[in-house]
Amino acid sequence: MTSKQKIPLIAGAVIGALAIAYTGASWWAGKQAEVTLGKQHQLLADLPYFAVKSRDYQRGVFSSTERTTIALAPNLLKPYQMLKLEELGKVKLELSYTQTIKHGPFPLLAQGNLSPLKAVVTTDIEFTPETQALLKKMFGDQKPLQLENRIQFNDDGVFTVKVPGFTYEETLAKVKTVWQGLDASIAYSGDFNKVDILAAAPGLHFEAGPKGTLDIKDLRFESHNARGAAGIMLGDGKLTLASAAFKQTEGERVIDAKLDNLSYLVKTGAEGDFINSSGDIGLQSLVLNGKTYGPAKLSVAANHLHGPTLAKLSQAVTKIQREVADPSEQASKMFAVFRKEGLPLLRNDPSLSIKQLSIKLPEGEVALKADLGLKGFEDKDLDNPLKLLEKLQANADLRVPKQVIETYVLWQARGMIAVDTEEGERPDAEELDNLARNLMESQIRKLTEQNLIRADGDILSSTAQWKGGHLTVNGKDIPLPWQVPLGAPPAAPAK
Repeated sequence: MTSKQKIPLIAGAVIGALAIAYTGASWWAGKQAEVTLGKQHQLLADLPYFAVKSRDYQRGVFSSTERTTIALAPNLLKPYQMLKLEELGKVKLELSYTQTIKHGPFPLLAQGNLSPLKAVVTTDIEFTPETQALLKKMFGDQKPLQLENRIQFNDDGVFTVKVPGFTYEETLAKVKTVWQGLDASIAYSGDFNKVDILAAAPGLHFEAGPKGTLDIKDLRFESHNARGAAGIMLGDGKLTLASAAFKQTEGERVIDAKLDNLSYLVKTGAEGDFINSSGDIGLQSLVLNGKTYGPAKLSVAANHLHGPTLAKLSQAVTKIQREVADPSEQASKMFAVFRKEGLPLLRNDPSLSIKQLSIKLPEGEVALKADLGLKGFEDKDLDNPLKLLEKLQANADLRVPKQVIETYVLWQARGMIAVDTEEGERPDAEELDNLARNLMESQIRKLTEQNLIRADGDILSSTAQWKGGHLTVNGKDIPLPWQVPLGAPPAAPAK
């Protein structure tokens, strides 16, 4: 055999060896992918919100399939049954899906992608025929929900969700929907101790003929979390909405509302065994029927929370939610668990605070700061409410424009006289408005004279403090009923 004749044989042998090697590698990757997907499936099964009805996994050499059916946990439907909302109580919310698993080492080779991966998993939701027909009208030939999970050899992965955009119109009903789609990705570590989420929905426009419209623009969510102290996920998350507008032009009440720049930010960190968490909500403006509200901001915090206790309580609550159907029994068991396992939260001086609440109203700005802390708690204090109160420390500082209070009082008064009198005559609105204003002014004067509120022009304010079992308002001691000696005249009530 000449050297030229040997070349094809050698090439064939090499190709055959590579094919055998690739087949073996694909079989091995498929076996490992089954283990990985089993772990991911268990995470879903452990959630208290779902019950896994069935799961069938069929492994092949180059690809495998998995078909799973999950249902909403019966415990979540129990409250509707107890309220005798029979139709809701009988609902069996089940969902079946099929996963196609392409094994590595190069599962995307057919697409020209040479990325080495353990597996690529695509998921197909099985919709009912009625739902499928509706989705066909909206999405056409596009797959309405596109799910893909790319798993690396170290079990890290990226799960992507895509809902394509569409334009849907019903000419006779004069209904039109323009959806600009949704793209989301979840990057996770193999042990799920690190999770990063990115999601964006550019916009939605909906109109119902002459009745009204809804527009939502640029909704985004981003979070970065890693498991930290006591196994609790630590990190931050941010939700933003550029704008939302709603108009209702028909009906008893015309509504024209537009919201701009809404944001929500949450952060959770740790100092040793203790967890600190904060949340901030911001709004640039809300224009409602020509009146502008905002900017507004709310900033709250919970600090020095005992991490191991939080983790233990979270596990116990999840177990109760999964195993106990009756809501009242759930509440009873959760309280019992807190009495038994949650006391370290109270022993370690936790604190809550409203760092800032500021709302700009047409009548002026409302501002509030407050904090609440527990110092020196002992277990026996739970059996002595007065002793427990002495361990609490709280402060609050409130500023409110007088016009805001007047607007609220008049609104309440008008609501009370909305019904005609027996003679069919409606009370004079202006006269009752004046009466309500006079009563309000009288109360403000009394409270100002008692130093329970401060008046600085049109701004009313008050500062309260609770410390060592004693309440002071604007520096004035306010004895509580159990602190007044027997026979002493009652103190003027604080309103």
